[in-house]
Amino acid sequence: MIVGLTLAVLALALAWALWCGVSAALGQAPTRNHRLGLVVLEGVALVQAVVVVVALAVAGGRTAGAVVEIVGYLVASLIVLPIGAALAQSERTRYGSVVLAVAGVTLAVLSLRTGQVWTVTGG
Repeated sequence: MIVGLTLAVLALALAWALWCGVSAALGQAPTRNHRLGLVVLEGVALVQAVVVVVALAVAGGRTAGAVVEIVGYLVASLIVLPIGAALAQSERTRYGSVVLAVAGVTLAVLSLRTGQVWTVTGG
Protein backbone atom coordinates (compact mmCIF):
# COMPACT_ATOMS: atom_id res chain seq x y z
CA MET A 1 0.00 0.00 0.00
CA ILE A 2 2.83 2.40 0.85
CA VAL A 3 4.48 1.88 -2.53
CA GLY A 4 1.18 2.46 -4.35
CA LEU A 5 0.56 5.66 -2.41
CA THR A 6 4.11 6.77 -3.12
CA LEU A 7 3.65 6.17 -6.84
CA ALA A 8 0.37 8.11 -6.77
CA VAL A 9 2.06 11.12 -5.16
CA LEU A 10 4.93 10.82 -7.63
CA ALA A 11 2.59 10.74 -10.66
CA LEU A 12 0.42 13.61 -9.42
CA ALA A 13 3.45 15.73 -8.57
CA LEU A 14 5.01 15.17 -11.99
CA ALA A 15 1.74 15.90 -13.78
CA TRP A 16 1.29 19.13 -11.82
CA ALA A 17 4.92 20.10 -12.41
CA LEU A 18 4.48 19.48 -16.14
CA TRP A 19 1.38 21.69 -16.15
CA CYS A 20 3.30 24.46 -14.36
CA GLY A 21 6.25 24.01 -16.71
CA VAL A 22 4.05 24.29 -19.80
CA SER A 23 2.47 27.43 -18.33
CA ALA A 24 5.92 28.89 -17.80
CA ALA A 25 6.93 28.03 -21.37
CA LEU A 26 3.83 29.84 -22.59
CA GLY A 27 4.79 32.88 -20.52
CA GLN A 28 1.97 32.51 -18.00
CA ALA A 29 2.21 33.43 -14.34
CA PRO A 30 0.73 30.98 -11.81
CA THR A 31 -3.06 31.09 -11.76
CA ARG A 32 -5.67 30.28 -9.16
CA ASN A 33 -6.00 26.83 -10.74
CA HIS A 34 -2.28 26.19 -10.24
CA ARG A 35 -2.69 27.06 -6.58
CA LEU A 36 -5.75 24.83 -6.24
CA GLY A 37 -3.71 22.00 -7.74
CA LEU A 38 -1.01 22.75 -5.22
CA VAL A 39 -3.51 22.49 -2.34
CA VAL A 40 -4.79 19.14 -3.63
CA LEU A 41 -1.24 17.87 -4.06
CA GLU A 42 -0.31 19.02 -0.56
CA GLY A 43 -3.34 17.15 0.77
CA VAL A 44 -2.25 13.96 -0.97
CA ALA A 45 1.28 14.39 0.40
CA LEU A 46 -0.20 14.84 3.88
CA VAL A 47 -2.20 11.62 3.52
CA GLN A 48 0.97 9.84 2.44
CA ALA A 49 2.86 11.18 5.45
CA VAL A 50 0.14 10.13 7.91
CA VAL A 51 -0.16 6.64 6.42
CA VAL A 52 3.60 6.09 6.44
CA VAL A 53 4.04 7.37 10.01
CA VAL A 54 1.20 5.14 11.24
CA ALA A 55 2.71 2.18 9.38
CA LEU A 56 6.10 2.93 10.95
CA ALA A 57 4.54 3.00 14.41
CA VAL A 58 2.51 -0.19 13.90
CA ALA A 59 4.91 -2.32 11.88
CA GLY A 60 8.25 -1.47 13.47
CA GLY A 61 11.21 -3.61 12.49
CA ARG A 62 13.27 -0.81 10.97
CA THR A 63 16.49 0.63 12.29
CA ALA A 64 16.40 4.04 13.94
CA GLY A 65 18.42 5.46 11.06
CA ALA A 66 15.89 4.26 8.49
CA VAL A 67 13.00 5.70 10.49
CA VAL A 68 14.77 9.07 10.79
CA GLU A 69 15.49 9.07 7.05
CA ILE A 70 11.89 8.24 6.13
CA VAL A 71 10.47 10.84 8.51
CA GLY A 72 12.96 13.41 7.20
CA TYR A 73 11.81 12.81 3.62
CA LEU A 74 8.18 13.09 4.74
CA VAL A 75 8.80 16.40 6.53
CA ALA A 76 10.62 17.76 3.50
CA SER A 77 7.78 16.64 1.24
CA LEU A 78 5.30 18.54 3.40
CA ILE A 79 7.24 21.80 3.37
CA VAL A 80 8.47 21.95 -0.23
CA LEU A 81 5.12 22.99 -1.74
CA PRO A 82 4.35 25.77 0.76
CA ILE A 83 7.86 27.16 0.27
CA GLY A 84 7.42 26.99 -3.51
CA ALA A 85 4.02 28.69 -3.22
CA ALA A 86 5.47 31.50 -1.11
CA LEU A 87 8.29 32.07 -3.60
CA ALA A 88 5.90 31.93 -6.56
CA GLN A 89 3.59 34.41 -4.83
CA SER A 90 6.41 36.92 -4.65
CA GLU A 91 7.29 36.33 -8.32
CA ARG A 92 4.14 37.08 -10.31
CA THR A 93 5.64 36.36 -13.71
CA ARG A 94 6.24 33.20 -15.70
CA TYR A 95 9.12 32.48 -13.34
CA GLY A 96 6.58 31.90 -10.60
CA SER A 97 5.33 28.99 -12.70
CA VAL A 98 8.91 27.77 -13.01
CA VAL A 99 9.25 27.83 -9.22
CA LEU A 100 6.07 25.79 -8.86
CA ALA A 101 7.28 23.29 -11.45
CA VAL A 102 10.55 22.86 -9.56
CA ALA A 103 8.61 22.36 -6.31
CA GLY A 104 6.51 19.67 -7.99
CA VAL A 105 9.55 17.82 -9.31
CA THR A 106 11.16 18.08 -5.89
CA LEU A 107 8.07 16.56 -4.27
CA ALA A 108 8.17 13.73 -6.80
CA VAL A 109 11.82 12.99 -5.99
CA LEU A 110 11.16 13.11 -2.24
CA SER A 111 8.24 10.74 -2.65
CA LEU A 112 10.33 8.38 -4.75
CA ARG A 113 13.10 8.34 -2.15
CA THR A 114 10.58 7.71 0.63
CA GLY A 115 9.30 4.67 -1.24
CA GLN A 116 12.80 3.42 -1.97
CA VAL A 117 13.92 3.68 1.65
CA TRP A 118 10.68 2.06 2.79
CA THR A 119 11.17 -0.89 0.44
CA VAL A 120 14.87 -1.39 1.06
CA THR A 121 14.59 -1.25 4.85
CA GLY A 122 11.95 -3.93 5.12
CA GLY A 123 8.73 -2.67 3.54
